[in-house]
Amino acid sequence: MFYPKTPFLSNSLLEAEILKVNSAAVSQLLEWLCRTPRVTTYRVNRLRTNVDTHKAQLEEHLARRYPCGQQAPRIYGLADLPEVLCIAPLEAELALSVPDPTLKEVIVDTSCGAALLRGAHIYAPGVMAMESNTQLQECVNVYADLAGKCKRGMTTRYENSEKVYVGVGKVLMQRYQLYNDKDEAPTGIAVEMQSNVSGVPSLGDLSSADALLQNLPSIVCVRVLDPQPGERILDMCAAPGNKTTHIAELMGDQGCVVALDNSASRVRGMLGKLGNNYRSIQAHVFDSTKAVAASSDSSCPAAPPFPCASFDRILLDAPCSGLGNRPQLLCSIKQAKILKSYPNIQRRLLAQAVQLLRPGGILVYSTCTVTEAECESIVTWALRKYPELRLLDATPRYGGPGLPLPDLETAQSKLLQRFGPGNDLDTVGFFIAKFQKD
Repeated sequence: MFYPKTPFLSNSLLEAEILKVNSAAVSQLLEWLCRTPRVTTYRVNRLRTNVDTHKAQLEEHLARRYPCGQQAPRIYGLADLPEVLCIAPLEAELALSVPDPTLKEVIVDTSCGAALLRGAHIYAPGVMAMESNTQLQECVNVYADLAGKCKRGMTTRYENSEKVYVGVGKVLMQRYQLYNDKDEAPTGIAVEMQSNVSGVPSLGDLSSADALLQNLPSIVCVRVLDPQPGERILDMCAAPGNKTTHIAELMGDQGCVVALDNSASRVRGMLGKLGNNYRSIQAHVFDSTKAVAASSDSSCPAAPPFPCASFDRILLDAPCSGLGNRPQLLCSIKQAKILKSYPNIQRRLLAQAVQLLRPGGILVYSTCTVTEAECESIVTWALRKYPELRLLDATPRYGGPGLPLPDLETAQSKLLQRFGPGNDLDTVGFFIAKFQKD
């Protein structure tokens, strides 16, 4: 069965650009990026419920999903992260890894295929092709199209050596519902996944106001920030707001969390999710590269731009290449110049953050990527540019140390936190650095 060993299947030049510094671990990193993190994590909103109550609800849901003596996946917590519940992968015998040749096939794109490997179902817009005469409730083999050559609405079996088997699903919508000439696009779950090759339970997204499906490093990132009740905190690139709400919850919703994002649509989406549930969060559509006010007025306005030294803590979860998101069946970045554009915006944002941070304040810089240029190299640049910054240990620690660079001392590298191949916890690629301003 075909499965990619690199997310840069047809772009070896970009692969070389990304990995030229980290050449010693190329093969390990590439294959790791293609593989699926097997543990599913939820962050419980302890302002609304308690972890034991939500755990019982999840166990009840899993008991319905795996009846008749099937062993449901285990749910467990993490000592340093009391708001987290983890769902373990299924036992090996429950994970189907070889396609049944008697079943019809459904084709999805690589983005949808990656989501299915993380436990999602297939929504109507995600069905690229479905064979003719596929019936409701019929089980089908699901494949992701790495070659990108499948025509939408195709009626015959799609034959291509670069299609990746994802798992088995049950059909909830037929072809006439998916591919019609009506103005209104179909919505809802079209294929409910029954199993997948990753072993991650196919549960869909069980997020609610009480708990949110969230990658573990993103949760750790806010714990490293360590927000305290009554503080004034800035989330510089906030949408969709998952880390913003976590900050507010750790503060007991007491204090002020200013959330900025330069996308009006993303801020609207964030506000829709926030509703009236958080008194402490103030969201603004604003470009954080211009967040420092030109005036030296010492007052602290409610809306951006802000005077220097306005915040006790700042989270800069910077725009990045996103190369740590797993599984990556096929990288969406096509040109090296796009990859090279990210460090520039990251440095501009960090320069604003340093000015906005009060003396003694904490700045956390994070990315969901694996390139040195967007991670350790940004740290070395910041330490050279701003002598008032010093690194602190990025705890709690669930990842490994930063990569060694010529301008980064070994002791400094150990203060950083990098999630990648070889970590005890198999999760997405992520990077966290914690600074204090003297």
